[in-house]
Amino acid sequence: MLPTVRELLADQFSAADPLVLAGRSKLKRAVRWVHSSEIYEISPLLSGGELLLTTGLGLAGVDAGTRRHYIREIAGRGVAGVAFELGRTFDTMPPDMVEEASRNGLPLIALRTVVPFIDLCRSANTEIVSREVRSLRLLNELARDLTGELAAGNGVAHLLGRIAAVAECALIVTSGSGALIAAHGVDDDRSAWAAVESAAAFAPIRARENTWGTLTAGPGSVLDPASLAAVLEQSAPSIALALANSGAPTGRPQLAATTLLADLLDGKPIRQADLEVRAAAASFLTVPGRISVPVAIDAPDARIAARLLDTAAKELGRPGLVAEVHATTYGVLAVEQTGPDPVGETVRVLRKSFATNTIEGVTIVVGDPSEFTSAALTGSLEATRSALRVATRQRRDRLVGSPISTCRELATELVVESLPETERARLIATTIAPLIAWDATHHSNLSRTLEVYLRHGGSPTRCATALHIGRQSLYQRLDRIRDLLGYDPGTPALAGTLLLALCAHRLAAVT
Repeated sequence: MLPTVRELLADQFSAADPLVLAGRSKLKRAVRWVHSSEIYEISPLLSGGELLLTTGLGLAGVDAGTRRHYIREIAGRGVAGVAFELGRTFDTMPPDMVEEASRNGLPLIALRTVVPFIDLCRSANTEIVSREVRSLRLLNELARDLTGELAAGNGVAHLLGRIAAVAECALIVTSGSGALIAAHGVDDDRSAWAAVESAAAFAPIRARENTWGTLTAGPGSVLDPASLAAVLEQSAPSIALALANSGAPTGRPQLAATTLLADLLDGKPIRQADLEVRAAAASFLTVPGRISVPVAIDAPDARIAARLLDTAAKELGRPGLVAEVHATTYGVLAVEQTGPDPVGETVRVLRKSFATNTIEGVTIVVGDPSEFTSAALTGSLEATRSALRVATRQRRDRLVGSPISTCRELATELVVESLPETERARLIATTIAPLIAWDATHHSNLSRTLEVYLRHGGSPTRCATALHIGRQSLYQRLDRIRDLLGYDPGTPALAGTLLLALCAHRLAAVT
């Protein structure tokens, strides 16, 4: 964009045979204008970014202290550099001026061949204006391209690609809470944060007159800092629109989590790039080596459920995606795949969380592991929601005592719910019809006894404890069940079939 001091010296000033005497490391400074003046007190008239040309006439006959003061004042105005034409006032630059310029980081140049300043100024300023025009054209083209991307329904990732084509550096979008939302031109999260820490420029992303996040440019851009800042400032509103179009709330992470989980549970398709943006806005960051495990909780107070999930997420070492949707609290936890059973690991941390938060009336279901895609998460969350309904019913019917269960443990009942009514009726009639008839006639509950017995693995001790009866009473009930059915319900090969039939009977009674 704007030419640097080094570029002007090598091109427009080459005929003047320039020699850099100090501030060599600052030659990359952008030059906004080239100006000539012989006034000693010129510094108040400078606004910064100028390359000042002078013969040093205003310094004729002054002492070293006055010359140092002149250099300090100019450096303090933020000029890009100062060039002295040798031969009029100074045959060589005084060492005190070179030393002072070096101390203040000011490029000090000696012009060893006389070239009229008007020619140098005309040539350099023409180049500056031409570059500014090209800069405006580039910004206009970028604005058009970003508008086209938005009109096509493309998200943040596409927009960052367009911006990077101009800036030629890494670009990172972060939320106001510090979460990494999106990045372009980096290999991983660590590289993204390294680019943020060494940022060359940044611009706030605003939504509804509030600052939502930041668009940051990493080092290495082909643009000068001022031009890079202009590109980011031009692009930030488009990034805000892309975030809004993706459904990412430009506000608190909790609102982002609630709307995202609600959309997933409602089965709304979400593009992968938008899904990752919205999850990051909710402070849920996906990383390699972790898989998503959904959790659904029925609790007297949503704050209780949120506390349980937050405690479990902390134990897992990653924030979870937690929100209340339709009076039920849902969570998605990021579990490491180092072990063979992420569901079991989730149950373990939830039990630990439950132990440190003593509460009553809570039912928790851990769903099946899911890849972090819209379709996979929707299916897994929906199954977990259905399983929670089953688990709550089982707790009410006192079929299980533990507050935590899994979708795989509740698969039997979920399968029965999916069966047609005629298939359920056939299953009941061919397996447990005599038991149901006896219960109806004698006001007993042998069908429940059999289901509890099967759910506890055929263990008389555990079954009797769950039913709050003595083992002898249980044996009497089991004998009666065998007599009524005409076969041994404890036969391992029949366990699955009988559980399906007992579930079907219970569901029929509920409906």
